[in-house]
Amino acid sequence: MNNSIKKITIGFLMTIVCFQLNAQSLQITGNLKNVPDKMQVALLDGMANKEVDSAMVVDGKFVLKAKTENTGIYVITFKAIKIQIPIFVGNDELTMEGDVQKVNEIVYKGSASQELYQSFMKNLDPKMLTYFNILSIAENEKNSIKKDSITKKADIEAKKIIDEYIALSKKYNESPVTTFFLFQFANIFPLVKESLRDYYALLAGEAKKGPFAMVIEKSMESAGLGKIGSVLPDFKQNDVNGKSVSLSSLKGKYVLVDFWASWCGPCRAENPNVVKTYNQFKDKNFTVLGVSLDQDKTRWLEAIKKDGLNWTHVSDLKYWNNEVAVQFGIQSIPASFLIDPNGVVIGRDLRGDDLVKTLEKLIK
Repeated sequence: MNNSIKKITIGFLMTIVCFQLNAQSLQITGNLKNVPDKMQVALLDGMANKEVDSAMVVDGKFVLKAKTENTGIYVITFKAIKIQIPIFVGNDELTMEGDVQKVNEIVYKGSASQELYQSFMKNLDPKMLTYFNILSIAENEKNSIKKDSITKKADIEAKKIIDEYIALSKKYNESPVTTFFLFQFANIFPLVKESLRDYYALLAGEAKKGPFAMVIEKSMESAGLGKIGSVLPDFKQNDVNGKSVSLSSLKGKYVLVDFWASWCGPCRAENPNVVKTYNQFKDKNFTVLGVSLDQDKTRWLEAIKKDGLNWTHVSDLKYWNNEVAVQFGIQSIPASFLIDPNGVVIGRDLRGDDLVKTLEKLIK
C-alpha cells in the first residue's frame, strides 16, 4: 500500500473514531476565486435535497456549518452561478481553496472521506465518460447492425467500470463512499442491480450505515415486489388536495403506477408519451396513478398543470424518502408498473410506443 493510500485509509479510520466518540459539527471554510462579493453560497444535503446552511461570500471567503448524522454527499451551490460542487463529508472541519471556475482543481483538506471520494472519482469518472459517450452514439445510430456493435462496446466499458468498482470496494469496504458508488451503479448497470446483495455483502462497519445503505437494504427487501405476474402491494398516499388515495381503489382497471418528479428531466421528457397513452385509453378501462418524489408542492402542482397530467396524483413530499418509493425499492425515476384489473403486474418501465403496444394487445 503506497503512502497516499495509507494516508487516506488512516485518516478515514480516525474520522470514524472521532465521529463515534464525540461528533462535532461539520464546518466548511472556503476561499475561492471568481465568486462575486456578497453572493450567497448554500450547502445542500445531497440525499434529502434540502438546504442545511447558507452564508455570504466576502472576498471569496465563506464558512458553512451543519450537524450531520452520517457521512454523506453534500453540494455547495452559488446564487446566480450555475456551478455545483459535490463534497463527501461527515462532521469534519473541511477547508477548500481554489477557483470556482476550475472545480476539479480545488484543494480540500480536513476530510478523509472527501479525499477518498476524489480518489474514486479520479479512477471512475473517465471510464464513465467513455461509457456514456458510446451509449449516446448507440442511441443515435439508425442502422441496427451498427447499433448492436456499438452497444457491445458499451457493455465492454461497463464491465471495466464494474471491475474497477469491485477492486476499490474491497480496499475500502468500510467506507460510506463505497456505499454511495454502489447505490449509483445499481441505478446505472443492470449487472450490478442483479447482484446487489452480493456487492453489499462485501461491505462492513460504517459502510452499512446512513441513507445510502438504508436505501440499498430497502431495495433488497423489496426485490421480489413488482415482478411480472405478481400482485402489486396496496398502498395509500395523499393526493393534491390532501385526500388519501389507495391503489386498491382503482381495482378493476388497467393502471399505470408512474413514479416521477417535477425536477426529473427524463420524467418530464417521457410525460408527453404518458399523456398520449392516457388520452388514447382513458375511456377503455385504463388510468394512471402518478406517485411523485417531489418536495415542493408548488412545483409539483405546476408540473402537473404544465405537462397536462390529467389523472390522479399522490405524494408525501419526502423526495427519495417517499414511503411508497422506498417500499417498492425505487432507486431511479422514471419508473413504472403496469397492472391489470386484478392488480397483477403485466409490465415494468414501459416507455413510449412500448406502453401503447402493450395496451393495444390487452384492450380492444
